[in-house]
Amino acid sequence: MWLFISFIFASFCVAPFYIQWIFELCDVESPKILLSIFGLLSIASVLFTPKNRRFSVGFFVGVLWFYWISLGLRYFDMSVLIPLVVVAEALLIACVFYVGLWCECLLWRFGFIMLLSFFTPLGFDWIMLESVFAFSYFGVDKLSLGLIVLGLWVAIKYERWWKIVGILCLVFALDSKTFSENPPHIPLKIKLIQSEVSQDITWRMEQMESIFQNYIEQIEIAKNKGYEAVVLAESAFYVPLDSKYFSHFDKILQMSKDIVIIVGALRVEQNENGEVLYFNSTYKFENGEMTFLDKVLLVPFGERLPQFLLPIVNVFFEGIGGFSPGREFGYFDIKGVRFKNAICYEGTNSDFYADNPRLVIVTSNNAWFVPSIEPILQKNLMKYYARLHNSTILHATNLSKAAIITP
Repeated sequence: MWLFISFIFASFCVAPFYIQWIFELCDVESPKILLSIFGLLSIASVLFTPKNRRFSVGFFVGVLWFYWISLGLRYFDMSVLIPLVVVAEALLIACVFYVGLWCECLLWRFGFIMLLSFFTPLGFDWIMLESVFAFSYFGVDKLSLGLIVLGLWVAIKYERWWKIVGILCLVFALDSKTFSENPPHIPLKIKLIQSEVSQDITWRMEQMESIFQNYIEQIEIAKNKGYEAVVLAESAFYVPLDSKYFSHFDKILQMSKDIVIIVGALRVEQNENGEVLYFNSTYKFENGEMTFLDKVLLVPFGERLPQFLLPIVNVFFEGIGGFSPGREFGYFDIKGVRFKNAICYEGTNSDFYADNPRLVIVTSNNAWFVPSIEPILQKNLMKYYARLHNSTILHATNLSKAAIITP
């Protein structure tokens, strides 16, 4: 029973993500009022976690929030390690909560909640508590978060007219822009293709030709419907896009004279030392010409490993940490309109939005983690940054719902 109560505290902390997950499974938009209420409950569950429960609550938060990280091991014949990885992740978050909730005073806990987003172990920056408000009526900036924390504390801890002060803090934390519809303004007619391709490597190689042919057909359909551009998911064509490896290369070039094609694929190059480098890239085909942008921010432990771990980990996990990073973020010009390019993880990172891009194309392959709440966490973070930087994001996906995310 003691652990069950800790589990309840943790459940309230992550409830907004699971509510969105359930609504998305039902293909229904999550009500903002419901996400606003549960967003407040999420912050309150952390703010008022009893000191003697801080480790156990943190452990369950780690399990419920980040269990999906281990699911990629299914495709490396390492499923037996999934429980161990989940426990390791949970212990890390438990230690963070153990320190962050050490004192039950407002100042300490206010600082913990405000600073938690700056905790980025090995570059992993998805521990973003304020993202629970991404699709709510509340603001997502630090000022709004501070007002929410202060408002909850005063409204719950104090009596009489102080409660009015607390409620006023919550009112001032509301974002007026969220009360009106904000239809996307995109100057081009762009088709986002949502694919349903399993991550099973053996199956993907066996079905390669039929998968690629299906993409070609979908591009053709988009062209015939009058779309000016089409965007396919990250790694949709999971081979280098040249005539040597990709039998449809000439076909794609020819089709690009009628419709711009944005697609994720592998890229291979040899450096001056003769070493073969692999890049996770996005290609643009337009007017019979091809350009590309490489992924700059690689997924920690998925696409990038600390150098000292590479020889050890690759003995067990062949292919993990095998990508090279691109040099810098870049833009694609599509029929004269500039779109900043992000590949999956990049679209959820603050550095990517440093120049406040107006239009963003994000491609993702979420097959590694489905079924799980990972696509919801990703969508919340992109909505969070879209609101902060006034960006409109076009998100093409594999095995999760494609979306246009507005400020």
